[in-house]
Amino acid sequence: MRVALVVLAAVGAALVGRSVAASCARRARTLRQAMDALQILRIQMLERLLPLHAALKHSRFEPLQRVGERMAGGEDAATAWRALLPALSRRGGALDSLTREDFDALAALFGGLGTGARAEQEALFSATMRELGRLEGEASKTGAEKGKLYTTLGLLCGLMLAIAFV
Repeated sequence: MRVALVVLAAVGAALVGRSVAASCARRARTLRQAMDALQILRIQMLERLLPLHAALKHSRFEPLQRVGERMAGGEDAATAWRALLPALSRRGGALDSLTREDFDALAALFGGLGTGARAEQEALFSATMRELGRLEGEASKTGAEKGKLYTTLGLLCGLMLAIAFV
């Protein structure tokens, strides 16, 4: 019985550490998804010439789809984004792992989306993609470092519990 408890404690603590490590990588994954969705949005909007709300609604990224739905109701992109941000960023929301800097980059995009000529829209997409790429690189690096740390800490805590039970 004691051996089973020791093994259970060690494995449980290691799994908790692994779970925390996986959540650290979620920000980078969310930013990659946003960048992929924005690339598709750029193509649909600037090359296929779909209206902005239709291009957003056809996105495969939930936050963009929801902005498109609100725009179909008559709002502009910036207003729709600001209205949806609390729901998207709360715990359990689609963007709950993003930081203030990430949201600022997306707010800048939505602030200029649909206004201006094609060249201005192209420049806006390019600037946003560069900024999100930089943020994703930082998030990947930080996530990998924290992932290793939390996995190791979980395993060490599990081993300490096992030693305490023996």
